[in-house]
Amino acid sequence: MPSADDPDDEPAAGGRPPPTEPFYRGTLIRLSRAGGRGVVRSLQTGREIPFEREHTMMPVPRDGSDWFELREGMIVGYDVGWTSRGLRVTKLFPVPPVLTAEVPSET
Repeated sequence: MPSADDPDDEPAAGGRPPPTEPFYRGTLIRLSRAGGRGVVRSLQTGREIPFEREHTMMPVPRDGSDWFELREGMIVGYDVGWTSRGLRVTKLFPVPPVLTAEVPSET
């Protein structure tokens, strides 16, 4: 099973710490509301992974609304799966702003 740091099934770079969360992180770079499609760019590898809303699980927001408001440029958490058309996003959700803040390095 690949780690959350390597969605491309490539070996991890030496010395990289193990993943601390179960989902990959990426940026929503394209979104077509009419077609229900989009593309996520991996923060770890830069790979662009497409998704289709009808084939992607999206958790319901805690506020009871029907779905999350997705916008191009936002940081998202996602999971992937292989289909007959290649690698695709299977789960997608916005990452709360508190979790996207950079952690200062200890140097």
